[in-house]
Amino acid sequence: MSLAKMKRTTIKDLAEMLHISASTVSRALKDHPDISSSVKRRVKEAAETFNYVPNDFAINFRKKSSKVIGLIVPAISMFFIPSIIKGISSVLNKEGYHFFILSSEDSYEAELENIQTCINSRVDGILISLTKETKDFKHFQKIDEMEIPVVIFDKIIPQDIYDSVVFDNEKNAELSAEKLIQQGCQKILAIFGDESLEITQTRKTSFLKKINTSPEIQYKTIFCESPEIVKEQLEVILEQESFDGFFAMSDETLAGLHSCLIKRNLNNTNIKVVAISEGKLPKYLDESYEYEINDGYQMGIIAASRLLIIIHKNNDDQSRSLPKTQYI
Repeated sequence: MSLAKMKRTTIKDLAEMLHISASTVSRALKDHPDISSSVKRRVKEAAETFNYVPNDFAINFRKKSSKVIGLIVPAISMFFIPSIIKGISSVLNKEGYHFFILSSEDSYEAELENIQTCINSRVDGILISLTKETKDFKHFQKIDEMEIPVVIFDKIIPQDIYDSVVFDNEKNAELSAEKLIQQGCQKILAIFGDESLEITQTRKTSFLKKINTSPEIQYKTIFCESPEIVKEQLEVILEQESFDGFFAMSDETLAGLHSCLIKRNLNNTNIKVVAISEGKLPKYLDESYEYEINDGYQMGIIAASRLLIIIHKNNDDQSRSLPKTQYI
């Protein structure tokens, strides 16, 4: 088989064709000053003719770096996650890193498998948002043994081991409650997400704490793990009760709420809707909806930047600073 038909031309192939050593080819491709310009020209012409592409993995392996990051998320959905991925990509691509995405489907066992995949792939670091089943970090033991840097974002559990980037959920929930109070709402339905998640409990506690400063306001709370469940619950609730204010703790819950309001022709009334949102969805659904922004793109930028700082510190053998939680 001729070189032109080979799947991948190597430095060894070029060396054999040009009757020079592989080391000479390698140095010529790098414009090494010890190599004559005529040899450099011959090597580069051959490399172009036979479509030689540097083996980034081999190069980075010799440098003890894969230039690859593992990104693990609980699930891939149309809400929020795409913005985070875009933010992460904007940072990593600029620094010459690649990344792959693994979905745990909110399963602890799948998360464990995904972590092993990252280790087997020799990643330089891991960005991870935890599943709802994750209660501790026992499955991170091998990551620690391999000294792979980790940054946790968005979905977390209480810890002081790893760097994390989270939204200021207390502030966002409190400001959302304040908006409904200022609008003069007297009966509010607050729709929260998965009851087992810390983020849900934090937002609920802060929201109700603010609402309870106005004892004349009545409220009802429900927990829904998806837009479909929001719709199912509201079908029953709105048949029996009416509300002049609604709080949705996420874009997922807002999508389900909006569908029900449309179905009952309540979207064009004096009902007030406030949500915690990535920012795009409310504008498409109804311009009257108010929201506190959880900027996924910014979270992705901060999480990726933080991971690269840790990686570079480790590579430079500098002392590792204590892990910290960054709120945005």
